[in-house]
Amino acid sequence: MALRLTVLGSGTIVPSQVRRATSLLVEGGGEDILIDCGPGALQALEEAGRSYRDLHRILITHFHPDHTLGLGRLFSAIKNDMAVTGLHWIVIYGPEGIERFVSGWDDLYGGIVPGDDTLNLVMMEPGYEIDIGDMLITAGHAEHGGRPALAYRIDMAGRSIVYTGDTSRSERLDRFASGADLLVSECSFPDESPAEGHMTPAMVGEMAVSAGAGEVLLVHMYPFFGEIDPAAEVRRKFRGKVTTGRDGMVIEV
Repeated sequence: MALRLTVLGSGTIVPSQVRRATSLLVEGGGEDILIDCGPGALQALEEAGRSYRDLHRILITHFHPDHTLGLGRLFSAIKNDMAVTGLHWIVIYGPEGIERFVSGWDDLYGGIVPGDDTLNLVMMEPGYEIDIGDMLITAGHAEHGGRPALAYRIDMAGRSIVYTGDTSRSERLDRFASGADLLVSECSFPDESPAEGHMTPAMVGEMAVSAGAGEVLLVHMYPFFGEIDPAAEVRRKFRGKVTTGRDGMVIEV
């Protein structure tokens, strides 16, 4: 039994012809989990042969628009899609402020958020664990400009995926990712142009070495890399397998 990860988007809020904003679909033990729901996430699900109608659990790393704008479309779709039955339910997990953030959609559009019979919100803090089928989901500490942010770890049958979300590198994150079979890391900017709250290839490589990761998948790349392949830069620090993520990519762990 394997964990299966589909890269629905590997980019950022900056529009690109080849990269949607980062979102991931993890499948394991008969359960599907969407991690982040940025613009284009629902369309990417359709293109991957899936549907939001089959989606019941979403993990949100933080509230920036490239990770959450798709929630508004999701809420509207639930309310307007006649194929969605009254038994449909969704649980959204996120950092501190998740209830206030979701209620803000009603403030913007009026009555868009599904009722309590459909939608359940769960606030997560670093160290919190939840069981979803055969998967154990653990929330980890992320540092993203002082705003509430989480990393997530998914363990099942002795296999593990860790997704950093948007974050600076830290010792806490290194420990959280310890022994991950697949470390899915943001890699926003080149080494010569670092930015607070994000990582560069060298930082990712150092984290992967410290965590003893099996392999690394890079996502959340701004177009500023140009012709530079960030995976090649990560390999200067980390000798394991490193892949530059692309939309539609599927990896089994």
